[in-house]
Amino acid sequence: MTKKRILIVDDEHEVTSFFTYFLRQKNCEVTVAHTGKEVDRLLHEPSTGFHAALLDLKLPDATGLDLLRRIKAVYPSCEVLIMTGYSTIKTAVTAIQWGAKDYLEKPFDDLDSLERVIDSLLEASVHQEHELVREAASFGIVYAPSSPMAKVAAIAKKLAPKAIHVLIEGETGTGKELMARFLHGASSRSQQPFVAFNCGAVPESLLESELFGYEKGAFTGAIKSRKGFFELAHNGTLFLDEIGEAPTSIQVKLLRTLETGEYMRVGGEQVAQSNIRFISATNRNLEHEVDMNRFRRDLLYRLEGIKLTIPPLRERVQDIPAIAHAFLEKRSREDCEIDSEAMELLQQYAWPGNVRQLINVLNQTLALHECQVLRSEHLPASIREQAIGQSPSASLMSETVQHIDLECTRFVESITRHVKSIEEIDFEYLIKRIKQLETEVGRTIIEKGLAETKGDRQLLSQKLNITKRTIRYILNEKA
Repeated sequence: MTKKRILIVDDEHEVTSFFTYFLRQKNCEVTVAHTGKEVDRLLHEPSTGFHAALLDLKLPDATGLDLLRRIKAVYPSCEVLIMTGYSTIKTAVTAIQWGAKDYLEKPFDDLDSLERVIDSLLEASVHQEHELVREAASFGIVYAPSSPMAKVAAIAKKLAPKAIHVLIEGETGTGKELMARFLHGASSRSQQPFVAFNCGAVPESLLESELFGYEKGAFTGAIKSRKGFFELAHNGTLFLDEIGEAPTSIQVKLLRTLETGEYMRVGGEQVAQSNIRFISATNRNLEHEVDMNRFRRDLLYRLEGIKLTIPPLRERVQDIPAIAHAFLEKRSREDCEIDSEAMELLQQYAWPGNVRQLINVLNQTLALHECQVLRSEHLPASIREQAIGQSPSASLMSETVQHIDLECTRFVESITRHVKSIEEIDFEYLIKRIKQLETEVGRTIIEKGLAETKGDRQLLSQKLNITKRTIRYILNEKA
């Protein structure tokens, strides 16, 4: 059984030592913090998250209510138990109203009662996690409990009932539409229509009529009136896939509808009112598109009421066995197994096409090889060769990633440490300078890559998994 990850926050070392011993006896993985600053550091570190937290309300440098909000903001599914003295019970009740599960009153004299409360907390967190895994799987989102996707799914579950637009970012094939369907299915609109529209699959000349509909005779070929996607999605959810592909002409009209809920059919004279929740998805960096004047900033702000980012498959390799087994079960091939060597190759491969590519490879492999055990030799040669070729450098790549994360953490700490008060900083300049730094780092890496590939931009684009156009852009060259 997966160990439950518990965060203990208290400035008294005797309390943290007691709970560390107590919880380790219950097969828990315990992390301890004695100050608010330590909690902030833990929340910003790469982590698989916490199932539960025991939080003291009185810390030397932070209030418990503030820390409760911070913990819940980063790990919405984390169950929080408040530890309090008699003088702060009223605050503890407020904490429960803000999302804490319960409170424990110090001193902890009744150990039997304490154990019952702790057991209830742990059972609730595990049950909640497993329920979420099952619910997400019913929409085709498959992940392991320790996956980065667990945090994304927990946030999505919390957002689903709220009347807020959501922008989903992620590479092609990560499952953005599945996440949109999950958000719709877990919302109060679940019994209403879910309508998906791909902004990049329709010619610009037809976009307006497809979205807003048209009246009979509005243009040549309009022999009868037709409802658009806005009417079809009324009272439900409209999923705008590949929103980054939408031309500027339609972006203006989308913005108006988002702001007012009003739209008009092509060739029509009556203004219609829509009641729609918008969920958008893109594999582009829309902030970059805004900087390049290809996407409206005001539309971006409207679309990203909240932003969800789905990690690529290469960053959640622990999900590959779960996805593969779910696929076999769906195909009624429970009798077919994937041996350990084949699974290892699948987990070593980079998967540029993400989950969609993995499913396609499994589908093709099973179609070609009717076998009870899928072995490494059954996999496509490209999978075997690239996985084997990448294997020796995997540890080096991991070290590079760790170094980047460490240096980024140091950079953030260095900047914020020297800001004694917000009165002394030009925030707009800070953000502008950091964006410039992004460009400088990118240009330096590109130049280093060109030196290594002897100026071969095609080879460099393959190695970095970017287009030659992106290389030109980073180098500030004209096409």
